[in-house]
Amino acid sequence: MWNKQKITDDFRKIIIKNGAVAIGVLPTNINYNEAMKSQEAEKFNKILNLCDGFILQGGWQTGEHEIYVAKYAIENDIPLLGTCCGLNYILFSQGDTVQKERDESHHIYDRNYRHDIIIDETSRLYKLLGNNKKVKVNSIHNVMIKDSDVNHFDIVAHDSNGFVEAVELKNKKFCLGLKWHPEIMDNVDIMENIFKEFIKSCDEYNKIKNRPF
Repeated sequence: MWNKQKITDDFRKIIIKNGAVAIGVLPTNINYNEAMKSQEAEKFNKILNLCDGFILQGGWQTGEHEIYVAKYAIENDIPLLGTCCGLNYILFSQGDTVQKERDESHHIYDRNYRHDIIIDETSRLYKLLGNNKKVKVNSIHNVMIKDSDVNHFDIVAHDSNGFVEAVELKNKKFCLGLKWHPEIMDNVDIMENIFKEFIKSCDEYNKIKNRPF
């Protein structure tokens, strides 16, 4: 009987655990899968200005407000982290795309399943994950990304089939998109480094944002 906007509690917990505060960002337009009008965007910006960083948690359906958040963060150099479909929003915000054909071999809805990814040794992600070139991640997605889909980001990780698993913008404070869900990999402590670095970047942005001139 209800339509619900959901925030994954795993994100909230890991944010609080690392000394930050989680704020849920809700769309200001009635139909969230439609582009916001100028007055709606103006109201939405007031919400975004409360935040020092954004996590796009992903989900089953793309909302225009989530793409808006990604574009807003990139344009204003605000820390940005996207997981799973959140990576898709980041790509969409700059005009990139994903594969329309779904690959069910990656849609393994199991908290404990892992597969290998290969990480670019020159990337920020490589350092965050302990200078490991190969790590194991979960795979709870069914929309894939090829190198040819990505034109505005640095591709920094692939799976064994050559599909994109992570992207960065190396010229930004923190802009990282991951195809997996690090927030539920509680048996892999190293994944928490991603959130620690994200929150550190948020703290640095807060100092700049509130610096008197």
